[in-house]
Amino acid sequence: MKHKLTLLAAALCSSPVIAATFTTTIDAATYQGSTGTIIFDDWGYTGPTGVGANDFQVGAGFDASSIGQIQHVVTTAPDYLTPDPGSNVVGDLINSPNFSNANMDGGVNFYKWAYTTPADSTFSNMNIDTAGNYYIAKEDMSFGKYDLFEYRDTTGVNPDQSFDTKINFKPYTVSDAQGWCGSVLSPDPGGVSEMAGQVTFDFAMDVYFDLGGSEVFSSTQLVENFVMRSYGDYSVNVTTAGGDVQSFEGHAVGNNTDPTSVVPGEGGTLDPAYQNDVSFLGAGVLPSGVWVSADSFNPDGSRKMRTDVNQTTGETTQVWDVTIVDAGTAGATWHSNAYAGYAYVLRADGMRILDYVNPDGHSLYVATVPEPETYAMMLAGLGLVGAMAARHRRQMV
Repeated sequence: MKHKLTLLAAALCSSPVIAATFTTTIDAATYQGSTGTIIFDDWGYTGPTGVGANDFQVGAGFDASSIGQIQHVVTTAPDYLTPDPGSNVVGDLINSPNFSNANMDGGVNFYKWAYTTPADSTFSNMNIDTAGNYYIAKEDMSFGKYDLFEYRDTTGVNPDQSFDTKINFKPYTVSDAQGWCGSVLSPDPGGVSEMAGQVTFDFAMDVYFDLGGSEVFSSTQLVENFVMRSYGDYSVNVTTAGGDVQSFEGHAVGNNTDPTSVVPGEGGTLDPAYQNDVSFLGAGVLPSGVWVSADSFNPDGSRKMRTDVNQTTGETTQVWDVTIVDAGTAGATWHSNAYAGYAYVLRADGMRILDYVNPDGHSLYVATVPEPETYAMMLAGLGLVGAMAARHRRQMV
């Protein structure tokens, strides 16, 4: 899910590329008194049949009978090359240190705090039909726990530091994901070319307090219709009801792109040295709450739980088997978010690995290149280099 993009290929097109911006207004009624905007710049990029930032399917939607590709993405440690500005991070509990000019590559801004995306999150069985529709089952998306911040000073003044955060969270998906993928527009879906995509899904995060080495559960936050993209730029400017300013930026790095060449709003240069490296990001504000279905609870009123399996480590966690529904749904219950009004930018680097390419054609738009037997050798090679790539390449939220 981190197919990337640059504008190099777009610049070679006969028609001009015109970037568009999309503004989400944060209103006090929905977001516990917080107000402001989240602005997304799409770089002028569009996907199959011209779908864009506000679209989450191509044509009639996902067709399970016409699979063109299957892939997975594994998050990796940040390389600190993404062109995001330095962030001033505030300690998350009493006596926690502040960090100035923090490099947020592969990291998360949440309120005034910061976290480094763990390198054990996995999006598996990412199905892409030949029209370019994504489908990922919620059971195939797993996240590691956010309980560490790797501080790197963008000015080089302060020493590196690994900080054990005191407010930690464990994200997990509570719906399947759908969206679109631009790799169907390339004759070689595993080649060095311009690709990008986006998916939307509902997610939860359980918040914990780290009290002297032992964690205490705090609360569950629920977010509906979260969008994660592998292209474009985010600008978040949100003020809480209490007057706290939350101002963040996030800039994607295109698939197969040298991150040191990236100019915000313009993309960067395709480079075989970064083949199948991906980055993705999303932004939002925790709402005051959401409605959840009656069958999210057991007959005794306790939460219905399911097992969340980390696809990388095999670790299992019991999480809430909850379904977010529309207001007015029969039996629906209101769930309040304890951290409502807090803004966030989630960033991740990862390695994109093709597991399957349809030998009869991966796309409705272009012929598949190279031949299937060449893909077999390529996929075998990717399996061998994947473990080593984390040492020197960008990787996955």
